Amino acid sequence: MKNFSLALLLCIVMCLGGCQGGCNNESQKVNVLVSLPLTGDAAFYGRILQDGIEAGLDQIDQTTRDKINVIYQDDKLSSKEAVNVLQQEMARRKLSVVMTSSSELAMTIGGICNDNKIVLLPPIADGSQITEGRGYVFLITPTTAYQGIVLAERMKGSNYTKAAVLHRNDAGGNAVATAFQSEFIALGGEIVATEVCESGQTDLRSILLRIRNREPEALLILLPPNEIIAALRQIRELGITVALFGGDTFSNTDLYREGVIDLMQGVRFTLPTQPDNAIFAEFKGQFAAKHGYDPDINAAAARDAILLIAKAVKDGATDGTSFKEKFNSYTEGVEGATGLIKWDENRNVVSKKYSLFIISGDEYQMAD
Repeated sequence: MKNFSLALLLCIVMCLGGCQGGCNNESQKVNVLVSLPLTGDAAFYGRILQDGIEAGLDQIDQTTRDKINVIYQDDKLSSKEAVNVLQQEMARRKLSVVMTSSSELAMTIGGICNDNKIVLLPPIADGSQITEGRGYVFLITPTTAYQGIVLAERMKGSNYTKAAVLHRNDAGGNAVATAFQSEFIALGGEIVATEVCESGQTDLRSILLRIRNREPEALLILLPPNEIIAALRQIRELGITVALFGGDTFSNTDLYREGVIDLMQGVRFTLPTQPDNAIFAEFKGQFAAKHGYDPDINAAAARDAILLIAKAVKDGATDGTSFKEKFNSYTEGVEGATGLIKWDENRNVVSKKYSLFIISGDEYQMAD
């Protein structure tokens, strides 16, 4: 009996010791919260970003990979849900880095992350205001100001002098529209109409009729995919034949399907310039082999975000503050699948450009 009791005691001690070691190993991991729309109308955004992250994780050496704990949560592209997800995960564990999808959600949770010394690294958010006064927020994609300026330059360069704008009333839509209008006017163009729609608004007929009555030569559409589809269908129904331009949401794969793609023909839109480098080529092949389809620039941005995290981990980052310090130390920039990621003093990317693409057939290509 004594021997049995001793053995039991030794077993308990060993188990406790093993648990303690395991718990310590777990607590030493870098926790990365990835808050994405995994269900609902915007789930296709979440899928492409998650697939990009997963493909990126496969490119990380195993020792570094073992130090990173990625936690996926569904925020349904809702500001309220994004805050709930963040607060719940902060209560469960120590977070070092958070990713989210849209500019609006980045604006919503950026202050919370900054106040709690957690780095926010949203792969495709592009509002310059996201980083203002928030030293823990870093972007991967060039800011909306660049996109709006390029759209204005290319529209005016195509000899359109009278433009209308239809945009969503959110951080991204407002920022691109403002930058576009300022630059278009500066180039000698005229903005004949500016119309705003709210989130989820798909009956746009009255808005489009007001635009038609102002007789623009070109219409800039800054909407998410669901609202793009509604707008394009109603533009056709109303017989509006102006030249159509758009923002980077026109690259979304959900638009390139039967019943929708025919509405998209001839639309010109901006995207960060597609990289032509060995890193993207390698990633593209690996991504396609893993997921069965080709990555877009958004997937590549998600890949770059997780690889940036891995680089900082390898360089010794363990918490939000040390991640911020490491990122700030990369003054020469970091090469990624989307090109060179180099930040200015506001942690906005200044090393990438936007290009104009045109939709033809079932794909888009450079407009030049």
